[in-house]
Amino acid sequence: MPISEYIRQLREKVGHAPIMVVGVAGIVINAAGEVLLQRRSDNGQWALPGGAVDPGEEPAEAIVREVWEETAVLVQPERVVAVHGGHDFFMRYPNGDETYIISISFACRPISGEPRVNDDESLEVRYFAPDHFPPMMERSRLRIQLALQNEPRCQFRYTPKPLGGTHL
Repeated sequence: MPISEYIRQLREKVGHAPIMVVGVAGIVINAAGEVLLQRRSDNGQWALPGGAVDPGEEPAEAIVREVWEETAVLVQPERVVAVHGGHDFFMRYPNGDETYIISISFACRPISGEPRVNDDESLEVRYFAPDHFPPMMERSRLRIQLALQNEPRCQFRYTPKPLGGTHL
């Protein structure tokens, strides 16, 4: 899978050590209420389209770019569904690179284009009805569920912890 020039240069300095990356994921819901998924070429799993935000790029611009690159579907981001990170978003890639992803998940509406494999990151791309999703990682299911609930507030995890002698 191709990586951005920014990540490539960073990896030249830090090797396979864990790095923080801001990522975006698109929950693309068509008029029939189906969700667009891609079967990833790196691990064969079904997942949400998405990827890393480039330096200087707005996250909403990144999700439009990433969905287009991977699925040939042009989307309109409508709202932020969730922001997640932590150990659940740790990735170890086949080449040994380790990454902690801060993932911003957007609910998106398709504007144009028919889903198809549009680059080497996908093996298959198609819409699925919510009651017929293929096997996928739990974190993808959670974000889809949140988007389909149409909750206007962004979801995130937070557990208050003591900071500097006070408990927030």
